[in-house]
Amino acid sequence: MRADAPSRSVRREDTVSQQHSTRALLPLIILAAAACSGAKPKQAGEDYNFDQAPSDVAAPAETGSSGAEAGSSGSEAGASADSGGGLNPDQKKQMEIALRRGGDKAANCAEVVPNAPTGEGEVKVVFDGQKGRVTDVLVGPPFAGTPAESCVKRAFVGEIVLPFEGDPLEVPYTVKLPSKKSGAGASGTKTP
Repeated sequence: MRADAPSRSVRREDTVSQQHSTRALLPLIILAAAACSGAKPKQAGEDYNFDQAPSDVAAPAETGSSGAEAGSSGSEAGASADSGGGLNPDQKKQMEIALRRGGDKAANCAEVVPNAPTGEGEVKVVFDGQKGRVTDVLVGPPFAGTPAESCVKRAFVGEIVLPFEGDPLEVPYTVKLPSKKSGAGASGTKTP
């Protein structure tokens, strides 16, 4: 009988430990069931109503964009922002950052693309709010139709912005390709 006694006590301990672990997991199970009740999760900044544009968005959209590159770009950006349902200040700031980054990268195109024209030119950057990124760039003169056109496009496409509602926005931006540095041509072994 003594051989059976330890096995019974082990079985009792196993049963007791299983009951304790089940009791310990019970609150977690209840919490998980309550969390999965189908209620929509709360998001950061839930006080904002993103379905409707605030009434004061139209004025800042025109004033904030008009100080960008050109006077006409401000009215176009304001009009496209109004038709796109309005952008909040964070979305506008992200677009400005994406434009600046793309412009900085495009400024290197004159250095890396042979026979690239230099100077200033207008591009229209297409922001897709559903994807939250730049999807296309329409390059104008003097870069359109030159080897630098694809470099300028690559500089902007893929830049990430905060997603927004509505149709894609086409925002004008001035790109500056400076003339090649004199040190770069002198240090190279090949001459054109």
